[in-house]
Amino acid sequence: MGQKTVGSIAFIVSLVIFFFITNSLALWYVFHQMGYDQNFRFADGAHVKADVLDLYLEYVAGQGGYKIAVVGDSVVQGAGVAEREQTLTAHLQEELGGGYLKSARVFNFGLPGGRPADLYMMVKELHEAGAAQAMIVNISYPFFSYEMTKTPLLYYKVWSPGLSRAGKEELKVPAGFTSDLGAQTSPRGAEDSEDTGDNVEEIVSRYWAVYRFRQEINRYLFGGPPAVQGKAYLDLALHGIVPDLAPAEEFPEEEPLSEKDKPENRYKVWTSFSWSDQDREHLKNVFNVTEEDNVNFKYYRLLCRYLQENDIPALIFMSPVNHSLLQQYGLLDYSSYVHNTSLIRQVAEDNGILFLNYQEAIPSHLFHDSMHMLDEGNAITAGLLSKDLRPLIERAGQR
Repeated sequence: MGQKTVGSIAFIVSLVIFFFITNSLALWYVFHQMGYDQNFRFADGAHVKADVLDLYLEYVAGQGGYKIAVVGDSVVQGAGVAEREQTLTAHLQEELGGGYLKSARVFNFGLPGGRPADLYMMVKELHEAGAAQAMIVNISYPFFSYEMTKTPLLYYKVWSPGLSRAGKEELKVPAGFTSDLGAQTSPRGAEDSEDTGDNVEEIVSRYWAVYRFRQEINRYLFGGPPAVQGKAYLDLALHGIVPDLAPAEEFPEEEPLSEKDKPENRYKVWTSFSWSDQDREHLKNVFNVTEEDNVNFKYYRLLCRYLQENDIPALIFMSPVNHSLLQQYGLLDYSSYVHNTSLIRQVAEDNGILFLNYQEAIPSHLFHDSMHMLDEGNAITAGLLSKDLRPLIERAGQR
């Protein structure tokens, strides 16, 4: 009887150890494969999927050290540089780690093309997840142009499950849009779900990462589901049968790339290639900020209010601007620019948020285009942020 009891206890202990070891390994493996531990940045623009964002949030929330989330658009994401190590956030991590905040962990939440509504919802997600001790929010002047209000929510595939019908209409979520969340159990989809009960698969997925990440692990290890891959291998080895290839997707013909977006020019200084009439017209439109009472201003105000009401240690910086390019082609009304910048600053300061105007801080030869900086431009901006961030962190530490 005693031996059976000892055996049962040993079996249970072994099972628990197996559970914790495999759970930890699965989490580490998937997070590592996704690149979350390697100066991660979103690479797919508005095609970022909700589960990728949720996994990244989970990873960041589970990390140690003093965590700083940098939220913004493609300026933060690093559209002007080829390597993750050249982004603003990577340089800021290096600056802080080699200076007054050696425990700093800086995480890139730059959403390429993101609008104020996207940033507002990203800040809410970070705060509700308790993922960071401080936030830096990047605001770009073109956010508030009429051109940008045509699509006030770029990442609607991610955020729309948490929006009311009125919110979807205001943010122009495409009619009839169906979320790609599928089986995801993110709180964003909770309002839309009719079945609130837990089934066995959901419970197992919640507590055992191996099962939760089974598709990702199979893809990384075997290239797909093991049964399917194994059958394809045997069919080829034993019978010479080549697996059917999925039909190629048909995509609409794309417009020719502008000079700045061509592969050979993508990370070069803006003076090394020509600027077409179409490119200049686009810049003129996105820098034409003529009113303060549009939907993007509204969500910028909501963002500032949310930071203030939730007492989140945060600062807002306005992205550096390549004034040489804008002046060369007469693309910016400077009287409106000064007025609008003052309005944007006032909203932040009225909510007690530190506001930093970096629009004239970077020399023009360190830009790829009107706003996206090259490696050295990101490094200089990170140096400015490192210095200007210190009082915020010190005040937060005294609470």
